[in-house]
Amino acid sequence: MNHQVQGLVLVNNEWVSRPMDIYQIMARAQQDDTEMREPDCKPASRVPEFGILSRTLLASPLFKSILPANIRHKYSNDIVLVGEDSVHLKEIRDYGHLRHVATKSDFKGRILAARVFGDPRQVRSNKSVGSPLPKKQIPYRARRSTTSDEEYELPPEVIVLTLTSRTLMFLWAQSNPTGTVTFSRKTVKLPAGATRFDRLGTFLAVDPKRRAIAVAAQEGRFMLYKTKSMETWRKEVREGFDTIPIVDERIISIQGHIMHMEFLSSGNGQDDFHVVLLFIVVHQGKTKITCFDWDCRYDLSRAAARAERVLVDFEDQNPSLLIPLSRSPDFLLIFDTHIAVYKDVLSGVPRRTVAPIPAHILPPIRPGDSKCRPRWVQWDRAPRNPEFPKEVFYIAREDGRIMYAERGPAGSVDVNDAGDWPYRIDIAFACLSVDNSEFSQSYPDVLIAGGAGSDGLMCKLGAWPTEYSYGSQYPGTNQFDYIQSIPSWAPFTDLCVTRLPGLRAPDERERSAIFVTHGNTPHGELSELRHGLQALVDDCFGGMNGCTGLRIVDYGSQKVQAEGRGVRQHYVCFAITLPLETLLIRLVRTQPESRGDFSGAWEGGIWDKFQIPSGDEPIEDGFMRDEETISACPWSDQHAIQITRKEIRTLRRPLLRQTDSICVETPLLIAASKPGFPFVAIAFRESSNTYLEIIQIAHDGTFNRVSRGEFRHRLPSDPTCIELLDVEGTPYVFVSTFDSGIYLLQIGQSGTTSLVLEESLKDVAIDEPHKLCESAVLLSSRQQQVLVCATRDGCLLSAALTKTDNNFSRLSWNLVKMGTTPARTMPSYTDASAAFVACGADFCRVRCSLSDVSVLDVDSIWFSGRINQENLQSAVTAMCQLPFIRNLDALGRNLGGFLFAVAGDQLLFSQLESDVRWGTDDVPMPPQADSKAIPRKVLMRAKPTNVIHMQSKPRMVISTMEAKEERAPPDGYRVLHSTLKLLQVCDDKPLEDPEIKQEDTDEPTDRLVVAQYRLKHAERVYSIVEWPFKNNQGKPYTFIIVGTGITVGTGKETGRRLIFNVGSRGSKLQLKKESTYEHPVYCVTMFDNRATVSVIGKTLSFDEFDAETGRWLKRGTKELPSPGIHITISPSFVYVSTLQHSHLCYSVTNRDSEGNVVFEQVFTDSRERWCAHHLVINVDNQEDESGRDTVVLLTDRKSASISGLHHPPDRTYKNAADTVFEACLPRTVVRLQRGNVRPPWRRPCNLGTSTHISGILADDIIGACSDGTIYTFSILSKSACHILRFVQNLIETKQTRDPASQFTVVKPRSGDIFDVLMNGADGPQDGKIRARDVDPQYQERGLAAPRSRHIDGDLLVRFMAEGGDLQTLLYHDTEKDIESLFGDLAGAVKKEWRFEEREQVVEGVRRWLGEVLMPVL
Repeated sequence: MNHQVQGLVLVNNEWVSRPMDIYQIMARAQQDDTEMREPDCKPASRVPEFGILSRTLLASPLFKSILPANIRHKYSNDIVLVGEDSVHLKEIRDYGHLRHVATKSDFKGRILAARVFGDPRQVRSNKSVGSPLPKKQIPYRARRSTTSDEEYELPPEVIVLTLTSRTLMFLWAQSNPTGTVTFSRKTVKLPAGATRFDRLGTFLAVDPKRRAIAVAAQEGRFMLYKTKSMETWRKEVREGFDTIPIVDERIISIQGHIMHMEFLSSGNGQDDFHVVLLFIVVHQGKTKITCFDWDCRYDLSRAAARAERVLVDFEDQNPSLLIPLSRSPDFLLIFDTHIAVYKDVLSGVPRRTVAPIPAHILPPIRPGDSKCRPRWVQWDRAPRNPEFPKEVFYIAREDGRIMYAERGPAGSVDVNDAGDWPYRIDIAFACLSVDNSEFSQSYPDVLIAGGAGSDGLMCKLGAWPTEYSYGSQYPGTNQFDYIQSIPSWAPFTDLCVTRLPGLRAPDERERSAIFVTHGNTPHGELSELRHGLQALVDDCFGGMNGCTGLRIVDYGSQKVQAEGRGVRQHYVCFAITLPLETLLIRLVRTQPESRGDFSGAWEGGIWDKFQIPSGDEPIEDGFMRDEETISACPWSDQHAIQITRKEIRTLRRPLLRQTDSICVETPLLIAASKPGFPFVAIAFRESSNTYLEIIQIAHDGTFNRVSRGEFRHRLPSDPTCIELLDVEGTPYVFVSTFDSGIYLLQIGQSGTTSLVLEESLKDVAIDEPHKLCESAVLLSSRQQQVLVCATRDGCLLSAALTKTDNNFSRLSWNLVKMGTTPARTMPSYTDASAAFVACGADFCRVRCSLSDVSVLDVDSIWFSGRINQENLQSAVTAMCQLPFIRNLDALGRNLGGFLFAVAGDQLLFSQLESDVRWGTDDVPMPPQADSKAIPRKVLMRAKPTNVIHMQSKPRMVISTMEAKEERAPPDGYRVLHSTLKLLQVCDDKPLEDPEIKQEDTDEPTDRLVVAQYRLKHAERVYSIVEWPFKNNQGKPYTFIIVGTGITVGTGKETGRRLIFNVGSRGSKLQLKKESTYEHPVYCVTMFDNRATVSVIGKTLSFDEFDAETGRWLKRGTKELPSPGIHITISPSFVYVSTLQHSHLCYSVTNRDSEGNVVFEQVFTDSRERWCAHHLVINVDNQEDESGRDTVVLLTDRKSASISGLHHPPDRTYKNAADTVFEACLPRTVVRLQRGNVRPPWRRPCNLGTSTHISGILADDIIGACSDGTIYTFSILSKSACHILRFVQNLIETKQTRDPASQFTVVKPRSGDIFDVLMNGADGPQDGKIRARDVDPQYQERGLAAPRSRHIDGDLLVRFMAEGGDLQTLLYHDTEKDIESLFGDLAGAVKKEWRFEEREQVVEGVRRWLGEVLMPVL
């Protein structure tokens, strides 16, 4: 029996099991043995070894909780915005404005819950007489150097977080001596759960007196921690102990599904030791109360349930919110229609009173949103004086309604309507205090809410003390007034990466833009995602076409009487240069009513603009208007200078009457003047020679005519620019000429000139030997001077000025490519280390890099305001800026730091967000914190679902869905309106321009909507594709093909294919063809000019258009295993992503005489994935002679991964495609597109020529997630992947071994295995790092090889940004074989690194990492 096997034998056409001796089988095989030929096998296809680098381009704008917390210093006034996996620290400035401080995004898991632990905020009573305005900011750690005693000082409060990685984290911020803010943390490991319902971390509560913390699961159990006070913890840290505030811990079981968990107050000092923890649970389908209490003087073993599973009233089922009171152990339960107050909960039978919500608050704001009542989603306590006898709450509902509730000593609850929030409200909602001074109760309540399908918003309820008007009633000021918005582009619905042709500007941007559709009705939007600095536009006016110069000649501030009351007026006068003339424009900013020297909030001011003189008024000044002004400035507090080509004048401020003038014999070529410089520089031709002349000016504004003509310097050719520079307190004149020469002349006290520097720009760039400097500025950073030149070919040249004896050393240039049109630069009068640059349609700020002052950091500047956010930013042709006005800062915000720019036809009055000042003690934010996402938004009102950009017309096609109430209850119903819109997004015309004539019957209401077509109610658009068609006569047409689905019953959906003609001008949506199907049309794409491939239900269909008969003919079909959700076409190949069966690839072959085709399967995925999207890319392999490889990128909704499948060049017997790489991400990517979104300065530049980065095969892949996160992906060669993975492994290994990353043990236990399980560290932790621990080639063995080819770019960027040193990373606490491995991996990337010394290789890899990780936007 040991030698028998069971076999199958065919008997009577049936397979039956028969035992068979193994020796019989062997003998039979020898008898039947015949000569067999080897089958012909195709050689196995070569699978490329690529890697993928993922980086976060724009982080998600969503945040789920807002916590006012001083986690930096006791003098700070901060809030913390908690997102899904990030924490943003913001500073509250005067008048409620927010400023970004720091972000932490390297959590090892998602954030589940967040609370504040620490000393409670005390509201100070106002018992003195003083200024009721927001206090001047007290300098704190971020604004001064930290001392050794403060370096480890704990702040008054810390943030407590629970993470999905079973982590309880205490988080706070610390300021470094450099001014940057970093985060510190302490972590505790939470116990593991048996199921997903008993995993701890869903609920988090902190005792108001800091005696305990509770962490609960969804059901079954919770963890109770006994804690020490903040003062005790702070004292231990000050003494050098590495401790946490937790003293003891205990796991306690609880029955029921937890709805709410909070600690109750033990009263105002009546019982400081009694801790009460309240649960609202669902048990056996009923809402019940469970309460635990415990004396904190003893250990947690005495914690017990006092009231367990006590039924609430029948009307109090499913409460929306639980609000514990702070002055008693009572609590409130918030329901849709009433508020229930519960008392004496520890007695076992709590007493209940009810406060009904007023009837005028109950109706929903938007009845069409849902069939159910809107829910109350969040609450916050309003700060009040300690003597105020009532507790005050703001309670927010999801549709935006906010009610104001007060609970007095008698126990009654008064409810009032606080107002309607402009947007929907999610669970992120808070009431803020503007500052912590005794005057804080004189300010209005400031509310903030995160976006729920719209922007986040800050509003005030009431008015600032100086804004109250005695002539109006109180209710007139008790309204929600706008303070600040927080841009959001989530939830995301669709992505479009495309260039925008058809701009009116002659110099279009040479890169693609990222457009996303997002938002819910009535705040659906199409946004262009941009990144950079925000210039807040206060006002503007038009009519600036042809402007060539904008110069300030006078500015100031004065108090005047208006309508019987005192107001303050800030003014500025401009010389606007137009062809053959100059205009004098005066702008006046009038602030609202003032008390004393204060002018109140800035937002209440009014701008007035007028030309001097206006109308028929006589000219009473000495300003020259009949000539073009080539230079002008406010030279001193009493005088201004104006220079034309024929005359130089000094003008008396503020009336600008003439003080002195000089007429020139020959027209001036160019001139320069600057405030504080005792001379002007002019250039002119005389006797066929070109001269530079210095004209001195006396303090009284008169010119020195005696020395006229003595201080001349002959130039070799005509100048291209003249600039006056201050180098270490000495005046210099910078001159550039048409022969590519630059000269620096020192000016003596008597006006003498001496040449100290002479350079040529001919040899700076190899590809462009003749560079001409158009303008120049001098930057100052860390006691070094940097010269920056803007050239005519769109480059920036920077070099550090090094003085030796009386001359300057030869300049070593660094080059940054800005564009292809001439670049112009202007110094920043608010930051000595920064300047402004305009090049084509780009407007940027450049500043000295923190690592090397001669290297420039470039950031885009985007003008934005509360209104007209859809306008496209035009090219900046002229600009000027006011310096800070120190003597006015004490009076509040003024015109100091304002940036005036001519963009297109508009003159914008703006100010960089980092330059906004609220007082004399206000300081700018650090450079690394002022750059952010600034979307340009086009309001769609209805919720957008799909978007495409047409290639043949400058139009976008967008589908929208909007729910509207057609009839009110009780017999009410709502209707989903579906619309297709044709949008013009690249138009920059003013709002008053006439509309394009509409050819469609449905007249759009938005000026950017060219045409629209109403679909059937509730008809969902699944796909939109453009069809450029030419008939047999060659006449072109542009059509739009739309695939839709219509729900006709439960689980039943039909579909339509609609074909629209957009017209020759792209101004209509005319339905030409309608086809109906029994299943929805999920996908449509063009196979060629006359054929489409579509998915109808589970059928893949090939349809061809017959131009002669005008009919669509079906040429072939293929049944799919599940519905296809995305199709792309490559020549003769059809790539299909299915809903549940991953990816399929078909070839279209065998066209017969009738044109029928057959879908032949080429390959499938190696495993099933829940695909959301895919992208087919062709990659040029630099390390293989085989040439180009085709890789299909797949997104998996279930595992949140991006996988690369290799499309073999030849057919094989193997159906499953090989997985080249797989990137596991924190969130699911739902859209993938390609587009070059990098501006020119975000690419490596070597002597003017953009160089290709070694090892980067493709770097233009954009991915978008539903929460608004935008990723960028790069395809890496094998060698680049190995060296990057090697560095990543080193960083991760050292972070794992870092003591700061270890979990703190509350109850010590013994055993090495426990330490490993607690800290999650693999391998030995006490020895040096070996090569095998971090070798990427070793990790690529086995089935996990694709995942090891993913590089986490965010980890590498954080390492570099935090000052990580590559050499220390490589050679500190590592074995010798690490050096050998690093040399081999680096030599594979660049062959020259194989023969260089170790220090040179490390420096070369460091520079290469900087190029690979260069910012994208």
